Amino acid sequence: MSREFVEFFASYRLTPAQRRISQTLVEHSSDVPSLTASEVAELANVSQPSVTRLAVAVGYSGYAELRHALVQLLNASPPGSELEEPNEFQRALNSEIENLRSLGVRLSDRTGIRQAGALIVGAPVVVALGHRSAAHIAGYFGHFASKVHRDVRVLTCAGSELAESLVADRSVGAGVLVAFLHAPYPADTIDALEFAQQLGFRLVLISDSDVVAGSDWAEVLLRADISSRLIFDTHAATFMAASLLVQAICDEDPVGVQRRLEEQERSLRGRRV
Repeated sequence: MSREFVEFFASYRLTPAQRRISQTLVEHSSDVPSLTASEVAELANVSQPSVTRLAVAVGYSGYAELRHALVQLLNASPPGSELEEPNEFQRALNSEIENLRSLGVRLSDRTGIRQAGALIVGAPVVVALGHRSAAHIAGYFGHFASKVHRDVRVLTCAGSELAESLVADRSVGAGVLVAFLHAPYPADTIDALEFAQQLGFRLVLISDSDVVAGSDWAEVLLRADISSRLIFDTHAATFMAASLLVQAICDEDPVGVQRRLEEQERSLRGRRV
């Protein structure tokens, strides 16, 4: 399998169906010079027009032109450039390992995450926001943050309900918004960030890019890259960033956190959970 093919397709934002086709081309890279569009479609279990749409998505007029470009990549590949990871599962895992390493490098300066922890501890009410796949990460953060902070509220709703919730939370003292935003950047989250700015929230933003909606007014931006090596994106670094943010809360208020944890343990024992 060709490493160049993997790097080529990884440079584009593809739909799940297009990723399946690109994986097929990677897995059969040695056969690409002779594969027709219909044969690729059959191997990927998609329609032939889907193969054409992939070609257009990566900048070519059709499959024939894309195949020509891929053949050129193959011909230019140096000897021994085959993938060390023989399957897509290993490629996905290694991609996420690299994302975690990159997150670690960025956190060598702990100023930002410490500042985020201080902001959250200082707020009587904290709101965690996320939509679509990020909704689960917001919920994950909210679940653990609520164990060490007195009032954490998770918002995954949209439209007028979301706006009303932000207004209501702001009216009872919510001052910090922890938002999770990653590609393909849901419009609901972008709209919520604009409205939250108008309401006067202070923003801690966890995203896969340094330049996204909210980055211009976020007091802290924690970048956690996502991986697109499987049919659907994976978010190991984002989940890790959420856990590290909870740790930053604990570090900022160790006495208060210890007291709340002990109270929870007594309650759990008493209820035989």
